[in-house]
Amino acid sequence: MMTMCNHPTSGQCRLPVRAAPTLFRRLRRADTTKDVERNVGEVIGTELRTVAPQRAGRSASDESSRVATLQHAVGNRGMADLFGGVQRQPVEAPGADVGAVDTADPATDPGDGPADLLDAAQVVEARRYYTAQPWRYTPSIIEQMRAALDLPPGGGLDDALIQAAGRFQSASSAPELTVDGKIGPRTLPRLFRSGLNEEGEGEAFGEEVQTGVIDQWATLATPEARRDALVGLVNQPLVAHGSIAVTPGWDTNTNNSGSFHFPTWEMRIGREALTPPTLSADEAKEIADTLYHEARHSEQWYRMAQLRAGQHLSARAITTELGIPSTVAAAAFADPLDPASVQGLVAQGWWDSVYGAGSAHREAVLTEVEAADTAMKAAEKRNEEHPSPANQAAFDAAQARFLRSHHNYTELPEENDAWATGPAAAEGISGGTPAPAPAAGAAPAPAAAPEPDDVAPVRDATPGGGELIDEPAGAPPAADASSHEILPDENLP
Repeated sequence: MMTMCNHPTSGQCRLPVRAAPTLFRRLRRADTTKDVERNVGEVIGTELRTVAPQRAGRSASDESSRVATLQHAVGNRGMADLFGGVQRQPVEAPGADVGAVDTADPATDPGDGPADLLDAAQVVEARRYYTAQPWRYTPSIIEQMRAALDLPPGGGLDDALIQAAGRFQSASSAPELTVDGKIGPRTLPRLFRSGLNEEGEGEAFGEEVQTGVIDQWATLATPEARRDALVGLVNQPLVAHGSIAVTPGWDTNTNNSGSFHFPTWEMRIGREALTPPTLSADEAKEIADTLYHEARHSEQWYRMAQLRAGQHLSARAITTELGIPSTVAAAAFADPLDPASVQGLVAQGWWDSVYGAGSAHREAVLTEVEAADTAMKAAEKRNEEHPSPANQAAFDAAQARFLRSHHNYTELPEENDAWATGPAAAEGISGGTPAPAPAAGAAPAPAAAPEPDDVAPVRDATPGGGELIDEPAGAPPAADASSHEILPDENLP
């Protein structure tokens, strides 16, 4: 699977104090999977700790490397399987108020109407979240939230809206959303779907991958041909939804299945994933999921560029701040996104995380997840070479640390959105590659066995009129970084 990270000035998978230019997905699979499954409930059930402050001076290549390492461990679908169905607890960040998750079961709650999942204190806290940001949660935005939640107009920030938001969050797919009634940077893209995460888009893309690449695997005889065909397919929905096509490239990090490198606007795919003569259905799904995940990152970056154009930055300032090609910045400048719109608010949440007030937290999360992955691999190696109760305990602790850090990584708004978007593409994959034709005179190969189914926000710019800004306000990620990042501890709903 792929991972992502974004860095404004480079294009790797990890984010420094600013942002990382490359995005990637990765988790450890192989022999540790059973242990992960055994411990995940206990690990995720514990309260996550806030990570240390971000370190400055990281290069974009460092960022890219970090995000890629993460992705390599288990893979997108592997992590979704592990974390799916596990209710995540709120993660407390400095200066962020976090409400407890109410585990009431709507099916057993009395009453004819929908069950309320939030208690009175949580409702008050959620309302405070909105009223503290009137420039974001305008009357127009609130009315659109009500409509999206099937509520009558005119009620404003009443209890019905907040409880409906909680019910929407409780029904979310992996990564699960915190049930707190706050329609923030993680919940917004789920409630107001657009582009690649619109209903049916991912599955339709997966079906195109099945017929155009998986079923033609032998005809597309080289990894280059398969890569170019995949990128050509993902560019179709990107362009159709008003984004910019990506160019194909190779991800030289052998741990990665793929990554989006925003400094060059490249979709980098791991050669190893496209080299085997045949693929199982699971392997084909992983490729589709990863590619779509990374494509969503490219869409996020373009929306952020359009947002900054709508906030009156010049094309030159957008290029500098986001670390993207000048041609992409120019296209965004010519087609700005209204900061006061719902999609402007969605893009603002991503910008805050990567380039704004959340960038230091993002860096800390990426740093920790990378360190946790390294420590887990080292502990696993020691336990395999020198089995003992002490080494097993050390491995269990290292694995628990990695699971916590990866959970925080998927809590970053841009990662949370991409991890929620990618799996839809896997749903369009119906099987692996066709069995290769037997050589002349050779007995046909046996059929393969069937496979199982598998912070508080900061006001960055006042919407409306104003002079063109030619200097960037956000800090770009390290040069040669990726769009992926690792672990957030903030309560960004």
